[in-house]
Amino acid sequence: MTHEYTILIGGVVIPGGSSRTCTAIAWAADTILALGSDEVVLGISRGDSAVVRLEGLVVTPLADGDVLEVGGPADFAVLAAGARYADGAPVAVIRGGHIAEGELPGLEAHEHPPHR
Repeated sequence: MTHEYTILIGGVVIPGGSSRTCTAIAWAADTILALGSDEVVLGISRGDSAVVRLEGLVVTPLADGDVLEVGGPADFAVLAAGARYADGAPVAVIRGGHIAEGELPGLEAHEHPPHR
């Protein structure tokens, strides 16, 4: 298993379902590894993670009824605050842990997760 995680912090993560909104999400390969506060999610890194400061961007499942959960697929959209996926282009779409559309702003360490 890789320890090279991608971590998004400082945003609004809306997992869906009955889960509470949080500020951070981490994934490796195609699997979500953590959801929670910035501190908790940063705590899973071994120091080689790509860290993205979202500056208030919104992370949400791609489709109504989908949920973001630990162990689930890394499939989600990163949206500008107040934007709705159906109404406009997202900042980035992550499918299977890879950037499928757009780009993640301001990576602090290493390179972008690969595009498909």
